[in-house]
Amino acid sequence: MDECRSGFLSDVGPLGFHDAMNRVRFIRNFVAIAAAAVAASLAIGSGALAAPPWGGIELRYAGGLLDPARVADSSGNGLHGIVSTGGGGTVTSVRRSSGDAFLRFPGGSCTAAPPCPQAIITPAASTTLVPGDQGTARFAYGADIRLAEPPSPLAGMNVFQFGAAADGISQWKLQVDGGRPSCRWSDGVTALLLPAGRDGFALTIGRWYRVSCWRLSRSVFQIRVDDPATGRRILPPGVAIAPMDGIVPTGQAVIGGKRIRDTQSDVDTDQFHGDLDNIVFGRLVPPSARW
Repeated sequence: MDECRSGFLSDVGPLGFHDAMNRVRFIRNFVAIAAAAVAASLAIGSGALAAPPWGGIELRYAGGLLDPARVADSSGNGLHGIVSTGGGGTVTSVRRSSGDAFLRFPGGSCTAAPPCPQAIITPAASTTLVPGDQGTARFAYGADIRLAEPPSPLAGMNVFQFGAAADGISQWKLQVDGGRPSCRWSDGVTALLLPAGRDGFALTIGRWYRVSCWRLSRSVFQIRVDDPATGRRILPPGVAIAPMDGIVPTGQAVIGGKRIRDTQSDVDTDQFHGDLDNIVFGRLVPPSARW
């Protein structure tokens, strides 16, 4: 769950005035762009911006397990996912009647006293899960999502992210806080939070949705909500404008939550509860290509 906090100028302390002002600028950029995102998506989200074809898939988790502790990467790049658990949580591979599989994360929610059921997946390596050209190239990421029960309003639910939500740090992220999908991008100075649909929209419990986040250029971002069975859009694509520099997160990408920590509840770990399939990150064709 992303939050912007202010009020720190009353105690600048060792940060120094210039560092404090940089934090003010980051928060102002985040708030201004986040507020404009919904308006922009409603104004131009139903327009002609189509999703370009993929230029290359770096990672795809299609629901299969190599063993109980590893999720299979079907992209061919060998970025198999390492399963980490705590509090009795698990990630299991569930077969549909058609034979296709999906990944099931811990059910329910836990916002009271831990321990809480926790389970996350970390790719074997994350260095390729960034756009090229020093982070300015086009890229997309997403997943098929199904919620089995209403989410808690007290905690966020992370689906797929790389990097932390903090000033000075690059990040891309997909989350379903309160059941409403949203995408977040940041180059460390400017941050954009783009939710799907109008205020009050939430995923229907028990239904599959394909939610994807797209950086179409250095300043154009999009969220798409489609039907994974038919490929048809469920919502008009939401679009927002936010000029950014390179987005190059550091650390490890993570799926299904922020971390495993037995002393914390969902309020701190943003544990995902439900089912995920076709978890993907990839680069898009160059803008000079015809699409």
